[in-house]
Amino acid sequence: MNILLPTDFSENADIATEYAFKLAEKSQGKVTILHAYDLPYSDRSMSTSLLEVMKENAESNMKDYEKELKSRYSTPFESLVRLGNPIRLITETSRLDSIDMVVMGTKGASGLEEVLIGSNAASVIQNTQKPVLVIPPVATYTDINKIIFATDLDPKVKEQPLQRLREFAQLNNSSIDLVYVQTEKAPADGSRKFYSSNLEGVNHEFTILKSGDIEKSISAEAEKEKANLITAIAKRYGFFEGLFHRSMTNKLAYHSRLPLLVLHEPK
Repeated sequence: MNILLPTDFSENADIATEYAFKLAEKSQGKVTILHAYDLPYSDRSMSTSLLEVMKENAESNMKDYEKELKSRYSTPFESLVRLGNPIRLITETSRLDSIDMVVMGTKGASGLEEVLIGSNAASVIQNTQKPVLVIPPVATYTDINKIIFATDLDPKVKEQPLQRLREFAQLNNSSIDLVYVQTEKAPADGSRKFYSSNLEGVNHEFTILKSGDIEKSISAEAEKEKANLITAIAKRYGFFEGLFHRSMTNKLAYHSRLPLLVLHEPK
């Protein structure tokens, strides 16, 4: 598994680094580290000399970062330092055939800050078809033994994201708890069989909860089951349509203590 790791060299990005390198190591893959630097919109008329200073600083920070990584990990990696909007560069790089997953840290947020940060993370998720593993600022690295799969058990879901989830679970020797928060009618038994068939070879179970608060129910189940990760599928016909919407995704990504793995349906 080849991982794209965007970084700003912050403490929280360092948490994402550990997840990225551990996953690449388990799968005998490599890590591509991306650092993007850009002028604030208000400073775009400044001279090219400022850009040269920013470039030198970015490249110097990356060299220091590479030395640290070589002392900590044996997993192969390459680094990229690019000028431009970070979100655009992350999404463009993630589309390369050589990239299998994006692993990125986030910052804690509230109020307007949450909306702005959330929109940036959502932009990456919405504009790539690759799985995105979002690491919250309060997370600490743990082996991924238990996964909470927040799902609406849609029988029309495509097989690809379920197969990716199965491969991810097998890589980490994880069990999966498929959590459906029931707000109206119960899912048909046929849909459970479809999900089970695509998760064959992985220890999994179904949990049906009745609640009007989806986020709270998922978080409570994750805590009860001592889960290490939450995952969900972003539907191609709408961003987390049905089970999730933008605000729900932001809440899970920025208020959960657990990493969030977002999978995608193919276009």
